[in-house]
Amino acid sequence: MEALLQTFTTGMKVCFVPFNLVLIFIGTVWGLIFGAIPGLTATMGVALAIPLTYGMNPFSGLILLSSIYIGAISGGFISAAMLNMPGTPSSIATTFDAYPMAQKGKASLALALGLMSSFFGGIVAVFLMIIATYALAQFALKFGPFEYFALGLLAFAGCIGMMGGSIIKSTLGVIIGLLLATMGSDMLTGVKRLTFGIPDLVAGIDILPLLVGLFGISEIFMAIERKYQTVVPLEARKAKMGFKAVTEAARLIFSQPVNYIRSLIVGFVIGVFPGVGGATSSVVAYGLAKSSSKHPDEFGKGSPEGVVASEVANNATIAGALVPLLALGIPGDSVTAMMIGGFMIHGLFPGPLLFRDTPEYAYAIFAAQIIGNLMMVLLGILLMRFFIYTLSIRSYYLLPIVALSMVVGAFGLYNRVFDIWISLFFGFVGYLLRKIDFPLVPVITAFVLGPIVEKNLRQGLALSDGSLMPLFTRPIALTLFVGAVFLFAFGLYMNRKSVKH
Repeated sequence: MEALLQTFTTGMKVCFVPFNLVLIFIGTVWGLIFGAIPGLTATMGVALAIPLTYGMNPFSGLILLSSIYIGAISGGFISAAMLNMPGTPSSIATTFDAYPMAQKGKASLALALGLMSSFFGGIVAVFLMIIATYALAQFALKFGPFEYFALGLLAFAGCIGMMGGSIIKSTLGVIIGLLLATMGSDMLTGVKRLTFGIPDLVAGIDILPLLVGLFGISEIFMAIERKYQTVVPLEARKAKMGFKAVTEAARLIFSQPVNYIRSLIVGFVIGVFPGVGGATSSVVAYGLAKSSSKHPDEFGKGSPEGVVASEVANNATIAGALVPLLALGIPGDSVTAMMIGGFMIHGLFPGPLLFRDTPEYAYAIFAAQIIGNLMMVLLGILLMRFFIYTLSIRSYYLLPIVALSMVVGAFGLYNRVFDIWISLFFGFVGYLLRKIDFPLVPVITAFVLGPIVEKNLRQGLALSDGSLMPLFTRPIALTLFVGAVFLFAFGLYMNRKSVKH
């Protein structure tokens, strides 16, 4: 209850500053555009915005990033319904029924159903997030060096075991991230590590150019390769977001409470697991809705149940992914990995110490999530025609502007040309890794947590005279370590099972 009270007092007070309200508006519109246009993604939208937050105060910067996140994940349903293309990976399952519904002349209802499902999925999940994050952070405040070390192992095991795909690739991703994190001067002795004689590497690799390259620039390369050059058909542009469509959509959602609650829980829980993401949650929720429906034959032909399941789940995943980020400092997906950069350029580190030392920032993000969801549904109703028209903007106009903005942002942080080369290099590396289905979230998770894990391991060993026994004798540390072993073993089992099939 304390977290909810502080959200509606401290957090709302920060968010209702006029400048921050404008940022929530801009961020939500920004996100909806990036989510609606195939080829532009939530990750790309946040990557473009992070350099802009450097000149803002931390509250404003984090509020902007949170708003973009909400808008971008929500906006994916627009192109899913209009073009049969998911604007973001999270909206893959939405295309299964939203587009057939639009093809039957119910484009307005399909859009309204996507919008209202996104809203009801997101807004309720925010309150679950506030309760879960605060409770988890209070528990994590009891951690010592060995507990933090075990938590890092749990995060690595989660990325390796729960990412899906190849266990070997995920493990290599963690190793690569740890190697990148060790570049530069040793945090205790000052000894140069993995600098290869390059003076600019003595200070290590900054997180912003790395994030911009791995996630932003590589996304640009992928978008160019996909060659999305689509235009909304003229008749589809006439779709309106009227009062009748919105009320009908709300009625349809409330007429299927079991589907709604199940999809909400699925989306939120899957979001909490690092590296799984909204695409998985929407597909899982869609599959469960179809298997338990009284009319499974209608799925794929314009079933409202399918749209509700997908959109409720992927928006609940937003709140779920923020739980490990804010409570433990572990990114839940690629977007929250980008948001860590937003924290770090302001000298902030998400995790339990954030709640102990500067809790007002966490409460501001909670409040921004609530207002952002309200803003999203309001803008969706008022500006839907505008968002539909944005689908007709050719990507060869947008992508060069986005790419240039990212590179300039990476340079502007410290005014180092070296950071531009880092961004371009890792953009190319990220593109090659994506081509072989190599997961990038383990790389950035290990990069962010690597110094924390190393520091706490060395501190723990110093306190225990070089013994690792406290890892197995301290209850919390042992529990986290056993959890890490379980996640890794479970991932290995599921990987072998999928190979057999």
